[in-house]
Amino acid sequence: MRAVAIGGVGVLVGACAWFAAGLGGADARDAAAYLAGRVRDAARVALPLLRRVWAAVAARFLAVQEVVHNRSRQAFRPGEVSDMVEIVSLGLTAGLSFDAALGMYCERTSSALSRRMAEARFSWQVGIAPREDALLEAARDLEAPSLARFGTTVCQALRFGAPVSEALMNLGREVRLENVARVERAIERAPVKILIPTGTLILPALLLAIVGPLLAASGMI
Repeated sequence: MRAVAIGGVGVLVGACAWFAAGLGGADARDAAAYLAGRVRDAARVALPLLRRVWAAVAARFLAVQEVVHNRSRQAFRPGEVSDMVEIVSLGLTAGLSFDAALGMYCERTSSALSRRMAEARFSWQVGIAPREDALLEAARDLEAPSLARFGTTVCQALRFGAPVSEALMNLGREVRLENVARVERAIERAPVKILIPTGTLILPALLLAIVGPLLAASGMI
């Protein structure tokens, strides 16, 4: 926007210079002063307007980014973390570096987690953020405690020279057990949730189907 404004002012200044060149003496000076004043007035009016337009465009862009971020977080499934840990662990076992193994997972998997991990990987590769900070930020964005443990485990293993693949195998077993426990808790809560539609919808209809014909046969209705 600023470049557009500067370009417009430059065009006006050029037009002023061309017009003044066709005049001579005092007339040229008067015309140049008049046109320069007009250019300053136009710039004072245009620049605040362009600033407001730029602020509106920036706010719209940030709103779109927030919507995309929320959709990615909503599409995330906690079970994806165990899949990622297993794939990265297999890549490390095959001789790949951690970044290469994570890149293989991001390239060959299409999910909210793979997209967010690709962003985190890019951020530490170009030096925007350290590896641990990028991984923990991804865990906060997706609200995944298991992903935070993944980042802490990997960074500690790399920092102290421990085998990353072994640490990830242990973490993968823990994450899978957590997934199984979460599914079992959801199954245990299912009967309680079923009681609400059963009591409000099914039982009244069933009582009406049974009691209605009896009342009709007895002449009560």
